Amino acid sequence: MSSVPVIGHIGYSGLVGKSILTNLLEHHKAGKVRLVVLYREGSDLSQIPDDVEKRLVQLDDSGAEQNKKAVEGLEVLLSTVGAAGLKAQTYLIDALEGSKALKTFVHSDFGTNWSAKELEAPGLAVIKVKEHVVEHAEKKGVPITNIRVGAFDVYVFKFQAGGTDIKGNKQQIFRNSLKNPLRITSIPYLGYATAQLLLKPQQLVNQTIQLYDFSPTGQDFVDALTKINGSQAVITHYSEEQYQADLKAGPGQAIGAAIKAKWGDDNWGPDGVPDIEGWKSKSFEELAKEWAAQV
Repeated sequence: MSSVPVIGHIGYSGLVGKSILTNLLEHHKAGKVRLVVLYREGSDLSQIPDDVEKRLVQLDDSGAEQNKKAVEGLEVLLSTVGAAGLKAQTYLIDALEGSKALKTFVHSDFGTNWSAKELEAPGLAVIKVKEHVVEHAEKKGVPITNIRVGAFDVYVFKFQAGGTDIKGNKQQIFRNSLKNPLRITSIPYLGYATAQLLLKPQQLVNQTIQLYDFSPTGQDFVDALTKINGSQAVITHYSEEQYQADLKAGPGQAIGAAIKAKWGDDNWGPDGVPDIEGWKSKSFEELAKEWAAQV
């Protein structure tokens, strides 16, 4: 076995995957990890350096032998596949079953802490696939790691997931969100922190890790918008009727509605964010200003 962690990564081209990959490549170059990229046929490998090993996987009923070879010797398998690939992670779990090298499978969670009651909402059905993956890992005896986050910064500021309109100088409030914190996970932080945690895989076995780097209240949003725009931000209100309607809509609207409810009720679940060595934090106002220049 290598003297440094051998880390496999699949799903490296999406929002989360790219950010983590960038940091893992730095660790690989520095000799802190040995990175192995797993890919499906037709994947774009142009951004993967020549010195990084690449292994083909086949995530269907015919790929068992191929997948066993692909995961051989991996101490960690990190999956950051998108929604379309979530269910197919069960084939990776099948391949990992019985591995003597594996310490943990970090599956593509990267979502918030949802309760069973919250997941009853029709629009949140897609999230239940993640639970199926965890159950399959438990059944196969494969150790697993859940990484939980707040609302991604891009969703908060660009797509207004929490009702923040920077250019319009408006902040939407739902229930008690004016005084309650909104957990925000910036993508650069998530990429850095996840890669840093993977340097010590033995500490991740069967753990649920919370990663978020901002927790501003609704009032903090109002104050930041006021400073950015040079005039008093306008507070609008998200109605209970609209909330119920959005929960029954598509995943985007439903998840946005559920996030607003978590914020309004301060119902985020466990906290306890680990210390991330070397991460340079910034203020929430600085973050808001950066996004104001982009949207």
